[in-house]
Amino acid sequence: MNTNRVYFYLFIILLFNAFHLISEVYSSDLEEGLSETLILLPVSFVYTLIIFWSRVYIKEKLAPRIIDTANRSQYLSLWTGIIVVKTISLTFVLKLLSHFFFNDDDEVNESFFDLGFWSVLLVNFAIIAFVYFVEIFLESQQERQDIKIKLTQYQSEKSIAQYLALKNQLNPHFLFNSFNSLSGLISTDTKKAEYFLQELSNVYRYNLTQSEEVVVPLKKELQLIHSYISLQKIRFGKNIEFENQIKESQLKFLIPPMTLELLFENAIKHNIIASNTPLKISIISDGDTIKVINNFQPKNNDYEKSLGIGQKNLINQYKMIHSKHPTFHVLNDNYVAIIPLIKPEI
Repeated sequence: MNTNRVYFYLFIILLFNAFHLISEVYSSDLEEGLSETLILLPVSFVYTLIIFWSRVYIKEKLAPRIIDTANRSQYLSLWTGIIVVKTISLTFVLKLLSHFFFNDDDEVNESFFDLGFWSVLLVNFAIIAFVYFVEIFLESQQERQDIKIKLTQYQSEKSIAQYLALKNQLNPHFLFNSFNSLSGLISTDTKKAEYFLQELSNVYRYNLTQSEEVVVPLKKELQLIHSYISLQKIRFGKNIEFENQIKESQLKFLIPPMTLELLFENAIKHNIIASNTPLKISIISDGDTIKVINNFQPKNNDYEKSLGIGQKNLINQYKMIHSKHPTFHVLNDNYVAIIPLIKPEI
């Protein structure tokens, strides 16, 4: 519990005890009211904190073990039962304490379930219900605030991703190589030139139509990659190879748009591609992830540094929308990117 929450409950308890003191002064005397208040104040404050901490413990530790917290009916039933059990059990404890500390009668009341018992029960229920409803309200407000902050952060990361994707596609080298290849094809093979132009338009159209989305189906990303690789094969020929080993059942799963384009762009940009050292890129299914693997033959020793911005942005996007994050490492002379798949809600 943070300090502000402690102050809040302390203020409520002080207010409650102030009213109690005033009522005792009018009904009895000041000395008796002060003595009762001196006992009630710490007891009621500690009691309120115990209710709060027990709720936190049940919410974080016990509830996930015994119910499906996403099931609203189970969730409401559990907390209704807890409030009732707490009210009844703690009422017996408080009634015994009230008999011990505040028994003003000269004769012992033979009935345990007297008016005092039901008064304690009512007060007990009011305190427990108050704490629970206050916590639910404060948690909902905090969740809304967290969502707003998260959305702001995600929009920032999304803008960076869109900028990087556009920067890659408007890169002078990419444009020069694309137009140079297209120019050569027009004079030698018009059908191939038409095919090249179609694939080039597919790449740009995808960026314009999908870059605003939070996530897209893996199937769409693969369609983009096939167009992108087709362009690169015009340029590099057999010196670049692509293998798709994605299972059909995984095509409906989701990833952030332009994820695969980023990985392929990095592989082509930062690795040596030649007839004696062709670049081989594979996409492989692996449980609830996919692996993008290319043989590791970097052009320089600053390979990891040059990959930083795009990879960090991709990781940051995942932090906003998924519990798992992409990982990148070199294994057995291969550069391996492991990308978690996001399960569609419907």
